[in-house]
Amino acid sequence: MSSDASEPSLAVRPRPTPFFLRRRFLRPFAPVASLAVGGLVALLVSANLLLPFERLVTLEGTMGAMAHFFNDERVRELLLRHHMRVEVIRQGSRDGATGDLGSLDFAFPSGQPAADLTVQRRRAEGKYYSQHRPFVSPIVLATYREYAETLRAAGVATPQVNPHFDRPYHYNLDMVGFLGLVRAEKSWDDLNGRAHGVTNGNKVLAQTPDVCTSNSGATYFGLVSYVVHGRVPTTEEEATDFATEIKPLLDDQGLPLPAPEIYFLPEGRQTAPITVLYEHQYLADQLGHREQSGKLDDDRVLLHPNTAFQNQPQFVALNEDANRLGRLLITDPELRRRALELGLRVLDPGRGTSSEQLSTFLAERGVPVPSPGSDTRAVLPDMPLLEKMISVSCPPVVPK
Repeated sequence: MSSDASEPSLAVRPRPTPFFLRRRFLRPFAPVASLAVGGLVALLVSANLLLPFERLVTLEGTMGAMAHFFNDERVRELLLRHHMRVEVIRQGSRDGATGDLGSLDFAFPSGQPAADLTVQRRRAEGKYYSQHRPFVSPIVLATYREYAETLRAAGVATPQVNPHFDRPYHYNLDMVGFLGLVRAEKSWDDLNGRAHGVTNGNKVLAQTPDVCTSNSGATYFGLVSYVVHGRVPTTEEEATDFATEIKPLLDDQGLPLPAPEIYFLPEGRQTAPITVLYEHQYLADQLGHREQSGKLDDDRVLLHPNTAFQNQPQFVALNEDANRLGRLLITDPELRRRALELGLRVLDPGRGTSSEQLSTFLAERGVPVPSPGSDTRAVLPDMPLLEKMISVSCPPVVPK
């Protein structure tokens, strides 16, 4: 018998490759996985990994013209990055100042008079926390080119020269001369408006928002009084007398029209040739025209009163969350940048005057820059006397 015995052979099968390492899986999955890993690293580096899990604070506030800022999509996006959402309650600044804020978190009056009224009432209620002033916007008179040229021919409007444009978009307005036309009850036809393309038998005047409820209406009321009298009243009796004297200059406009909406509608040209609004409302519209069409709105222009009034919106916080929002409006670079894009004159932190950033921003985008304002500055009466003047034109305010 042969001693050779064949040892059994063992077949070793290779271990199957895990499915997640197979080529058919890796080809489509690898790019997706790389993108996910890259995104995770980016979140970790930027410290934003926990953003979706942080508390979102919703703040409610009342405001007039400043609603345009908080309703802006870009502003809303920037605030969400800070875990904040703002719900806007739109009403006139004076209406908000005299009404019941209830459980609201803040008020954003469009100017100092309404802000002072807001702070006074909230202090009395124990609800006041802080206030912030992020930007300013002057009161202006907005009109159409043919009406501005009619006033120019009448000797009360002077075009501001800008070498980069072949026609003016800003005019200086002689307020004494303009109010003289209003007092004389001159119509546009009386001023030979037809020579400049105007056919309008309505009286020359400035259309204002409701003096009783809006900051811009009340401010223009105070501005007219200052121009007519050359000073502010010092007693309640004077305040009543001053207001009674100038009341007819505003009564002829009839029922207040929605401003600034009426100015940007086609019918505004005939029904409200001159409208009181804030400078940023006009500039934002021109910036939008330039961005969308590459052109300016050639029909609409501004009249800058030679007795100027720098309007100062005030953000009045009623709790700590709103106070944090107020600080963001002043310090956050992207929110400040967006304010410029909306035509507002942002303030330099720690300084009481507006910066030159808006002029530079407008020039870079081909939008005419208004010349520096007149050295003549109007001042408004102290709040109690201004309220006394407004009461001449409005029913008494009954706290809600």
